[in-house]
Amino acid sequence: MNPNPMVMSLLQAATQGAESAVGAKAEEIVLHLLAQFIAILAATRIVVYMAKKVGQTDVAGEILAGLVLGPSLLGALAPDAMHTLFDGSTSQTFIGLSQVGLILLMFQIGLEFEFKANLSTSKKSISVVSIAGMVVPFVMGYLSAPWFHERLPEPRPDLLGFQLFFGISMSITAIPILGRIFMELRLAHTRVAALTIGAAAIDDIVGWLILGVVTLIVQNQFAPSKIVWRLVALAIYVAFVFLVARPLLKRFVDNNLRRHGGLQMSTVAMLLLVIFASAFVTSSIGVFAIIGGFVMGVSLHDNRSFVEEWKTRISPLVNTFFLPLFFAYTGLRTSIGTLSNASEAFACLMVVAVAFISKFGGAYVGARFVGEDHRSATVIGVCMNTRALMELIVLNIGYDLGVLPRSMFTMLVIMAILSTFMATPLIRWLMRGEEREPLSSAELGGNSEMGRTAHS
Repeated sequence: MNPNPMVMSLLQAATQGAESAVGAKAEEIVLHLLAQFIAILAATRIVVYMAKKVGQTDVAGEILAGLVLGPSLLGALAPDAMHTLFDGSTSQTFIGLSQVGLILLMFQIGLEFEFKANLSTSKKSISVVSIAGMVVPFVMGYLSAPWFHERLPEPRPDLLGFQLFFGISMSITAIPILGRIFMELRLAHTRVAALTIGAAAIDDIVGWLILGVVTLIVQNQFAPSKIVWRLVALAIYVAFVFLVARPLLKRFVDNNLRRHGGLQMSTVAMLLLVIFASAFVTSSIGVFAIIGGFVMGVSLHDNRSFVEEWKTRISPLVNTFFLPLFFAYTGLRTSIGTLSNASEAFACLMVVAVAFISKFGGAYVGARFVGEDHRSATVIGVCMNTRALMELIVLNIGYDLGVLPRSMFTMLVIMAILSTFMATPLIRWLMRGEEREPLSSAELGGNSEMGRTAHS
């Protein structure tokens, strides 16, 4: 029987002094990683500062900082410096850290889904806007994908897988980013904000479910029996989380908060264990590990005291360290210079046009159908067109699966960045005069319904 490769590698590391955790080789790796971390964090702070000066949100600068360090800018101006900084010696460690951060980020995104608050507006309006804002761009993306597929360089990915991922990339909305934009612009109290957040919440839930199915289809090369088995396994696991694990976790967290008045280190450690175990399960099933983090976040989203504690104690580390790593990871894969001729530039322009027209148009028509006036429907269309972080996660999955070639990956990243940068100034302009200062604690306590709307 062949020895376990992991066991062999551990034994090898233990017997070779050069591979020791405190040896020269380890110190060299750490030094290289530290240089990368310093460059990523410094670039992120500088670009975020510049982005805020021109009226953008933090996340817009964070996304752009990832591109700055990649072949699109640093690689174009100083290719030797970029390749020295991000050479292959630490690539596996860098990728591992960014993926761990992504699991934690997806857990936090799951926590953001305040269904009661988000759906407190007209459920019919939310449902119609959500359906129109997802079905129209998905169908337009799916139907237009063959045109883009024919223009991809050889070897091309399988057409069906490409169509499915292209359709998903057209239909995604970034609910966490919308929430941050509305709060920074002091517009979270408005009815349009509540309607848009509610519709985006449904879109993202459905989008992640579709993404899981599409991932299974692509990974199993369209083998129906394997797809059905993995879908059943995923459905059983999700049912287990919500019917069995969720009540136990809620009781555990509630008891901790009541006894100590906040999250203890031991509780955080236990929650991290549960999050990573959930990611391990979904990855073992054949769906990406990040889905496990997302499912666990959704299961605990309604305990708002816990959510606020997590945001206060854990989220800052995830947002200021792990999130920039993921954006840098995306930026290193994105090379605007690969769009080197007029044909590719035109294809990129058409990607942006299909994405913006289909998403804006679907949401606008849905809003008008439920009685919104032209101005409100326009705001809703602009908001639903915001893709940002959620889009980048989808694109990285498609890239890892080999469904999105690098040139198309770059075009879709450009589309995601443009949609994010357009959102803030357009929303500020369209909703001018509706701003309201954040409510005080006394006001929040005296008007719980207004407090819930402001929080969403």
